[in-house]
Amino acid sequence: MTAHTLRSKLLVPRSVEETFEFFARPENLGRITPDSMGFDLRSGDRDMRSGLEIEYRIKPVLGIPMTWRSRIENYDPPRSFEDIQTAGPYRSWHHRHSFAAVDGGTLVEDEVTYSLPVGLLGNLANKLVVRHELEWIFQYREQAISAILEPAGINEHPLTVAVAGATGFVGGAIAAELRRRGHKVVALSHSGSDSRGWLPDDVEMREVDVSNGDGLPDALHGVDALVIALAFKNLPIEAPRRGQTFEKVDAKGTERLATAAREAGVKRLLYMSGAGAAPDADRHWFRAKWRAETAIRATGIPYTILRPTWIYGPRDVSLNRFLGFARQLLSVPMTNFGRQLLAPVFIDDIGRLAADSLTDDAATNQIFEIGGPENLRMDTIIRRAEDVAGLHRPLIPGPTPLIKLAAAMVAWLPAPPLTPDAVDFINQPATVDNKPLLQRMPRRLTPLDEGLRTYLEPA
Repeated sequence: MTAHTLRSKLLVPRSVEETFEFFARPENLGRITPDSMGFDLRSGDRDMRSGLEIEYRIKPVLGIPMTWRSRIENYDPPRSFEDIQTAGPYRSWHHRHSFAAVDGGTLVEDEVTYSLPVGLLGNLANKLVVRHELEWIFQYREQAISAILEPAGINEHPLTVAVAGATGFVGGAIAAELRRRGHKVVALSHSGSDSRGWLPDDVEMREVDVSNGDGLPDALHGVDALVIALAFKNLPIEAPRRGQTFEKVDAKGTERLATAAREAGVKRLLYMSGAGAAPDADRHWFRAKWRAETAIRATGIPYTILRPTWIYGPRDVSLNRFLGFARQLLSVPMTNFGRQLLAPVFIDDIGRLAADSLTDDAATNQIFEIGGPENLRMDTIIRRAEDVAGLHRPLIPGPTPLIKLAAAMVAWLPAPPLTPDAVDFINQPATVDNKPLLQRMPRRLTPLDEGLRTYLEPA
């Protein structure tokens, strides 16, 4: 049995007591685990102590669930504790968490010692797949912790801003930037506090279901501005039977929010649309976005509509999907031979522009397209992301009909990695003209490699 070790360090700008208390709540484990893992805490007893048994379900590969049980040992607040696998995918797993007060906050150190079953084959699997997957999970975990425990900013004239979709990738980045600037953020979510995710604990959660209007317009009481950045689970893979479609969420959901905003006296609107939105667009997702834009403009409330291209960042569901293939499949299947031209835009640029648009008169009643500063082919983007992440996997290009056939064969899985419609979504080119935006609201847009290094570069 070969033992492998993984170590990480993270400086958290909070006291050691606050930091330890966050880690000592089992329910927070789901908040710092990648969404693609499908984390589900099953234990009712969550009183942290030595001897506590914690059970949860995860879906590490293709949405297939498995059970993991851990036992807490050597619980010594606020200095350290250990969790040891008692049942799960590893032959052994021993994770030690250590906390020390230092200048600037708390130094959090993790040391994981693990081994895999099936001897030499397990060692080979570790070298080819498992190690890369664990390193990525720990990188994601560090980014999540930094976001959740980031101190709020100070603003002498703060706005109260409701963000619909604040628990998602784009909405979450906008909410974080607003909080960083000292505004009060109210997160609108159909799951309430259970879906807090990366949002800090001081962000107010209000339960709203945009699919039927439950919770509206009361959820907008006292709100100065509303940001609408809706996204359904596993985007762009639609699930009509669960109401997870562009029509149900983007179009009808935004229409309900727009009506509620007018009734509640909201003074400013920001809608996250998409480059390509049009009434006669070929694709139904762009027609849904246009319907939403029409509802925003019809309110009579001062608005800004942003039409981004391909957004990338730590929690995106596009580029990270391809990197997931690289980690788990040893190769990356490409659609359309990777020829579609894109202008990938970094999520931090979106967050800053969205926050600016709520207070800058130059953004009033404007529609801005925004993309990154480079127009690149899809295969070039993925190769550059692999290089930054230290993954050197071959790209396997294929004709669209063949890829769509393969997608149809896995569409029955609980969380399919691809569907035929999603292939069309991925294949669409996404380039824009940034000049109108930059003339009215000058700013620097982040080059691809610079953005990738902030969250993919190995520690």
